[in-house]
Amino acid sequence: MPVCGPAWGRKMFKNWRSWFGATVVCASLLAGVSPGAFVTADGINVTKNTAVLHFPSAISFTLEATGSTPIVDVRLFFVVERDSFANVFTEEKPLFTAGTVVKASHTWDMRRSGGLPVGAVVEYWWTLTDSAGDCLVTSRQRIVFEDMRFNWRHIDGGYITLYWYSGTESFARGLLDAAQQGLAQLEANTGAHLSRPVSIYIYENSDAMRGAMMFPQEWTGGAAYPAYSTIIIGINASSLEWGKRALVHELAHMVNYQMTTNPYSSLPIWLEEGLAMYAEGSLDTTFRAVLTAALMQDMLFSVRSMASPFSTDALLAYLGYAESYSVVDYLISVHGREKMAQLLETFSRGSTCDGALLAVYGFDMDGLYSEWVPFARQKYLGAAA
Repeated sequence: MPVCGPAWGRKMFKNWRSWFGATVVCASLLAGVSPGAFVTADGINVTKNTAVLHFPSAISFTLEATGSTPIVDVRLFFVVERDSFANVFTEEKPLFTAGTVVKASHTWDMRRSGGLPVGAVVEYWWTLTDSAGDCLVTSRQRIVFEDMRFNWRHIDGGYITLYWYSGTESFARGLLDAAQQGLAQLEANTGAHLSRPVSIYIYENSDAMRGAMMFPQEWTGGAAYPAYSTIIIGINASSLEWGKRALVHELAHMVNYQMTTNPYSSLPIWLEEGLAMYAEGSLDTTFRAVLTAALMQDMLFSVRSMASPFSTDALLAYLGYAESYSVVDYLISVHGREKMAQLLETFSRGSTCDGALLAVYGFDMDGLYSEWVPFARQKYLGAAA
């Protein structure tokens, strides 16, 4: 197998962060070759190397090349910039006819693989091998997954960059202010904070936002992509107050991810959603009514059962969110901010849920349920309850 075949690619990619800093031609380094430049080595000449975005469903890659001897192997490699605990890239072997002039193309169909969030960056490169065993690896190129349906503007605020296209700058700054205030309150209550920049894309409504997604649920109003540090959400002037709360909710998910992500475990759903609900502010009337009814009828979920995803039934999901808020409210109100910060730190080291709770509070999820229920009854049903 030639040196730039699949095994070579996998070996080199183990150190992809440093390898991507240069263009590789077989075992040699070509210094000073800019991304997108066409390079020639050992008789192989790349004459066309393009990627065309078909937002939001596909990217088409095209390569044309000539060789002094027949080119017999062409491969496409690409990788998406995102947080990961593994160096993962995609290798494709497109159909082509071997010869001294070759054309190859590949379309990444995201209807099959799943989509990317707006703003994601894809880096790609090709390897070509001729019949003499000589090979060339093209310089890396980048394509940004842009939603070109709209003319985006942006404003910056600390770790947040907010993109929008509909509405005034005052509208956008109001959302940015709400986001920053929500983050400040979350840090004051829990010690949790952003450690890396986040991009927020504001669509004028949910329909426009869902047009940027692959197979969204019809009720989707916003989405967070923590591994990409990206949030998308549909907000306009008529939904501004809801939008501010929803934006803070999604930012809290981003904070949770940045504070606790590890290769071994993730936050239980009750803590993940409870912190996001808590960041919004006080529990709104709908969630409060659902929680109160469940307390009165003794129809609560256990904390342990809420470690898994909530029901798809709307009423049961509302109860899951409301209970999660109340459990987090109990932990912060009774045990304090410092304990919550310790809990998140313990999770960041890969602890199990019961293990983290025992280490910080001295009780597991079942013990937490027993401690929380009297607190909730007191708060929502009154002392007599």
